[in-house]
Amino acid sequence: MPKLTVPGQEIGSSEGPVIVLHKNQYGDTRQKKLDEFRHVRAGVELLNTTFLNARALRRGTHLEKGVASWAQEELEILTNAAVKMWEPKDAFQDRSRKIGSSIDRIIDLEGTLRLSKGDQEYEFEGEGICEIKTDYYHQGKVRPEWVIQVHHQMLCSNLTWGVVACADQKGHLNFYPVPFDQRLADHMLACYEEFWQLVESGEDYPPIAEPDKPEAVDITEALPKTNHDFVQLCTDYIRASAEESAWKKTKSQLKEAIEFAMDALDVEHAKFPGFEVKSETKMRERKEQVGTGEFYETTSFSVKEISSE
Repeated sequence: MPKLTVPGQEIGSSEGPVIVLHKNQYGDTRQKKLDEFRHVRAGVELLNTTFLNARALRRGTHLEKGVASWAQEELEILTNAAVKMWEPKDAFQDRSRKIGSSIDRIIDLEGTLRLSKGDQEYEFEGEGICEIKTDYYHQGKVRPEWVIQVHHQMLCSNLTWGVVACADQKGHLNFYPVPFDQRLADHMLACYEEFWQLVESGEDYPPIAEPDKPEAVDITEALPKTNHDFVQLCTDYIRASAEESAWKKTKSQLKEAIEFAMDALDVEHAKFPGFEVKSETKMRERKEQVGTGEFYETTSFSVKEISSE
């Protein structure tokens, strides 16, 4: 939905997660937010710096209405009752805290909505927040910045629960419950208070320290809980990786030998009993890879043998 909050004068719900988490996946940091607020308050016009996630923002804007309508229908099925949903035309504001929020949708349940998060089940009734998301790199879990965003909206609107409705790359609609968490809210407000103090004082945040790489955790005693022969799995994985590398090398050598034989016969497409072989040479334009500006989560995975001493 369009931004309804006042730039430089109040923290919006899209800015809150950056301030609380120190940075986001698009390279924005709390120091950049601090500089932006100072420039706006000084009357300096800011250049559009959202080009990194511009495509995702446009996609979300165009799909928001459809996802909201879809979410309303699915919520009615889940509650077996009518669900009212509307888009607020004005920002919700808490002027004493200098925070404001443009909320995607307010939902009003006639029935009871039951949603699970991990082992915890939550029941929601009455009015709440519905945050609409389209995430084409979704990993099947709610993002921390979404939880902070919804809490920011709850602080501004005095509503006590919210739901994130996320349409993913597989065409699924995922619902994530966001009950109000007072400890998180207190932490957010402390971060906001620090932010405004720095805006007024002209001081900067300390540099962001890169986290130390986590130490390997000894899971020897916990292995029976995995319900798998974990040692055998890792052993087989290393053996399969070694065989894969060996066969890849063999495949390359065989391919080279076949191509050499085809060249000697001066043919590019041949057939003989049991086989048909192609070895064509074509000219193709060399292309450079250019980043799209969109970021997604990746998982680094490796298994290696170590000494048991």
